[in-house]
Amino acid sequence: VGDVILVEAGMRVPADCILLDGMDITIDEALYNEDRECIVPKLISKGEEHHRENPDPFLLARTLVLTGSGKAIVCAVGKHTRYG
Repeated sequence: VGDVILVEAGMRVPADCILLDGMDITIDEALYNEDRECIVPKLISKGEEHHRENPDPFLLARTLVLTGSGKAIVCAVGKHTRYG
């Protein structure tokens, strides 16, 4: 926990993370939405005002990165993830 990881298109996110830096990242969160398609763009929060407009910098364990690449900080692993 606290490690910085690289995320890129085609990979499964290995842990619950918060996006620190990235470009054009979209994630398929179908795993958390009863297997229906749920493609979510992820944006970096740049302070309180920006967070209100773009409140979802979170990457959830086992979701699929569809596009883009970036860096994220690990928040939870294993049974402590939302999936676990």
